[in-house]
Amino acid sequence: MLKQIRRRVGMFGAFSGLGASEGRSLREAWTSVLRLDTTPHAVGLGLATGVFVAFLPVLGIQMLVAAAIAWAGRANIGAALLGTWAGNPLTWPAMWITSYLLGIMLLGETSAITIEELERTLMRLAETPVLRVDPLTMLNTAGKLLWPILKPLFVGSMVLGLISGSALYFIGRRAAEAFHTRRQQQA
Repeated sequence: MLKQIRRRVGMFGAFSGLGASEGRSLREAWTSVLRLDTTPHAVGLGLATGVFVAFLPVLGIQMLVAAAIAWAGRANIGAALLGTWAGNPLTWPAMWITSYLLGIMLLGETSAITIEELERTLMRLAETPVLRVDPLTMLNTAGKLLWPILKPLFVGSMVLGLISGSALYFIGRRAAEAFHTRRQQQA
């Protein structure tokens, strides 16, 4: 049982050294995922899951969502966590703007929200008196104000996440197959 859990979760230890040299740590994390006693399919599926979730605007819980989906889909959880790193402060603006615009196009909406409209919406949300409103009312108000933005954003991010995740599945699977083949030849 413990071996099965370790095989699916993988390389949490490789994430502990992040900060000083992210490039080296990412390489070490990827190598530790490939070294696991798991199938190339599980690695590819885990990576695809993480990249899919990276497109979703669910800041703060991306790794949790990716791990849950990977666990449910019997994918490699470590690879899913690694895949979520495709979404980061440098890539989110491009990912979300593209997702939003694609969502508007797919939903057939007339136009994108302007920067001024976004500022007004966020100001109205910020002006909602937090102390006098219960959390459910605040959440309901936020949902009503942000729904015109979130609906196309989620639609577009799901489509782009599926496309990107599908591509990364094949890349991750092929990398895992090549790694295992090379390792068998060296043995």
